[in-house]
Amino acid sequence: MKSLLMLVACLFLLGACSSNLGGSNLPKEIPEDFNFVLNYGYEARDIINTYENTYTKNMISNDDKTVEMKFSDEEMQTIYEEMKEADILNSAESASKSQCADPHEINKLKITMNGEIYQREWITSDCDKVPDNKLKNFVEFVHREIIMIKEEYNELPEPSGGYD
Repeated sequence: MKSLLMLVACLFLLGACSSNLGGSNLPKEIPEDFNFVLNYGYEARDIINTYENTYTKNMISNDDKTVEMKFSDEEMQTIYEEMKEADILNSAESASKSQCADPHEINKLKITMNGEIYQREWITSDCDKVPDNKLKNFVEFVHREIIMIKEEYNELPEPSGGYD
C-alpha cells in the first residue's frame, strides 16, 4: 500500500511538472524573457542575436557585417513556434555528431527562457536523420522566412568569395 501511494504521488508530480510543456521541451506559451542567439551556416558566421537586436552576415572572404535587426513580437512568436515544432533542444541533443557532407554547416543555439539558459550545438549536413532534418528545416525557415525578407538584410552587400 505504501509503495502504491508513492507511485501515485510520483505520477502526480511528474504530471504537474510537465503540464506546461507542449509537444516539445519548450513551454506552451512563449516565456516573457525568451531570447536567443543562433549562429548558423558555414563556420557558424551568420548570427541572429535577439539579446542585442543584431544580425551578422557571413561575408565569406571579407569581414562579416553586423546590422541592427529587431524582431516584432509576432516574429518572435513565429520563431518560438518553429522551435517547438522542431523540438529544438531535444533534436539538437540527438543530432549527428559527424557530417555526411563537406563542407557542412555548424549551428550553435543559446536560448534564455524562464530564467534558464540552454545551449546546443549541432552540424547540418545532407543526412536523412529525422533530428537533423528538423533542425535543418528550422534554420532554413528562420533564414528564408524571417531574415531574408527584412529590409536590413536586403541592404547588406553580397558576400564575395566562396567555399570549396
